[in-house]
Amino acid sequence: MWTWLILAAILLAVEMTTGTLALLFISLGALVAALLAYVLPNSLTAQIGVFALASIAGVVIAWRRIQARRAQAPADPNASVEELGQQVEVVCLPDAWAHLRVRYRGSEWAARLENKDLAVEIGMPLIVVAQESSTLIVDSRTNPPHKE
Repeated sequence: MWTWLILAAILLAVEMTTGTLALLFISLGALVAALLAYVLPNSLTAQIGVFALASIAGVVIAWRRIQARRAQAPADPNASVEELGQQVEVVCLPDAWAHLRVRYRGSEWAARLENKDLAVEIGMPLIVVAQESSTLIVDSRTNPPHKE
């Protein structure tokens, strides 16, 4: 029983540092296995089976909820993005995939060039034209694109 409780605590601590939610449900699976170990202390096979089933069920339920929320997201990924049209400054030159680092609001952000052929220099001002997750999409245009 203690092994399952320790495993659940470790998984919960790792979950708190990563924020993936998957480890939360695996940790709950370990707690269910600990409960079974308390009730049936000599059933290691059943404990492992319950741990696996509870973990898989939790992850599947979480995955379905995440997919349902993504389906309800607005069609325009740029809707209500405060960064659109804001100026940033290049602090690291782009790599082969057009990924670079920019300074915005006093800190460095991950960014990607919208136009991979754009010649960029350190200190060059660029404009945010879109955002994908926490990555800013930047270009030299002064106005972000508008969808009709």
